[in-house]
Amino acid sequence: MSDSRFSSRREALRWLGVGAAGAALSGCGTAWRPPPAPPARPPAGDVPVAEAAPLPAPPAEAAPPAEAAPPAEAAPPAQSLVLPPRLQRGGTVGLVAPAGVIESATQVSEAIQDLRALGFQTRLGRNVLAKQGFLAGTDAQRAEDFMRMVEDPAVDAIVAIRGGWGAARILPLLDFDAIAANPKPIVGYSDITSLLVAIWARTGLVTFHGPVGISSWSDEVVESFFQTVVDGEPLALAPETRLIRDQTQTVRGGVAEGPFVGGNLSVLAALAGTGYLPNTDGAVVFFEEVSEEAYRVDRLLTQLEMAGFLRAPAAVVFGQCARCTDGDSTWSAERTIREHLRGYDCPTVFGAPIGHTSPVYTVPVGLPARVDADAGTVTFLGSAVA
Repeated sequence: MSDSRFSSRREALRWLGVGAAGAALSGCGTAWRPPPAPPARPPAGDVPVAEAAPLPAPPAEAAPPAEAAPPAEAAPPAQSLVLPPRLQRGGTVGLVAPAGVIESATQVSEAIQDLRALGFQTRLGRNVLAKQGFLAGTDAQRAEDFMRMVEDPAVDAIVAIRGGWGAARILPLLDFDAIAANPKPIVGYSDITSLLVAIWARTGLVTFHGPVGISSWSDEVVESFFQTVVDGEPLALAPETRLIRDQTQTVRGGVAEGPFVGGNLSVLAALAGTGYLPNTDGAVVFFEEVSEEAYRVDRLLTQLEMAGFLRAPAAVVFGQCARCTDGDSTWSAERTIREHLRGYDCPTVFGAPIGHTSPVYTVPVGLPARVDADAGTVTFLGSAVA
C-alpha cells in the first residue's frame, strides 16, 4: 500500500525520522561530530616480523572464523583526526595479505620488486602465502600479520598485496588501541575498504584508498603515491585525467566540505549492522564499484540508505563503476546510480577518477575535502601526513 504524501522512499524515511537501523535522519550538510571510540579487543601479540625470504607452509587444519562483533548501528568516529607520519624515501613498507588468497609467489615477488624499485625497503608478513579456501590464510593468521606490522617500529607503512574478500573478517581481532598508538600509512583499496574505514572510525587515523602491491605501478600511480604519502602535498582530483577520458559529471551542483570517507560500495554495504560502518553525517561520502549489474548496485545503495549510512552526507562522490552492466535491465548501472544521487539535497557527482581503473590515485580517507560538483573537482584541505 502506498502513501501519497511521499514521492520517494527517502522522503518517507525522513518523515519517520529514522533509518532502518533506528538512526535519526537529517538533511544533507549537517556538521560532522566525532564521537568516542569503543574499547579495543585484546592485542594479537608482540611477535617479531619475518623478513621477506622464507615463507611457511599453511597449516593443515584451519582455525575457525573469528567471532563476530556485536551488531551496532555505526562505529562511532574517534575524538580527533590523526595524521600518520609521512613515509620517508628509503623507508620500510610492510606487505600483508589481509583478504583474498595470493595466487602465486610470483605476485609477491613482483610486488616486492616494484616497491624496491621505488627506493623502499620491504618486510613481508609471515602468512601471505597461506591458503584457507578463498582467503590468504585463517582469520587469526591474517590479523596477526597485520598487527605485527602495526606494532613493529621498523615498519613505516603498510600496503596490502591485494584485495578480494576477507578483510572484514579480521576486524574483531584487531587491537585498535595499538593501531592508534602506532600510527603509520595504511594503503589499499577494494576489499581493503573494511580496514580503511574501520580504522578511521575507531582511531581517527587517516588511511589511504590507494594501490595494492599487485597494482600496476605506472608513472601516474607512483606520482600520486609519493605526492600524498611521502611528500605530504594536498591532493586534488581533476574532472578528467590523462588516462580516464570519462569526465566527472555533475548530478546535483554546489560546493561542500567534510571528511572524505568511503570506498568500495559492496564492501561498505557488507559492514552495515556490524558496528564497523562509520558515521558519515556531514562527511563527503565516496564510492567505487566493479563488475556489478544495475539491480545489484541499486540493492547495495538502498541497503546503505536504509541503514542510515547516507542519512546526512555533506556531498556524495561516486567514482568509477568499472565494467558495471545493465544486467538485461532497461536501466544502465550509471542511470541507477544517478537516480540515487538525484535524491540527495547536497552536491553529488558521478564518474570521479576513483576505483578499479588506471591510474589508482592515493586518496586520503578521513581527511577533510572540498567538493565542487559544478566543476567536478575534489580538493583535499591540507596534508594527509604529519
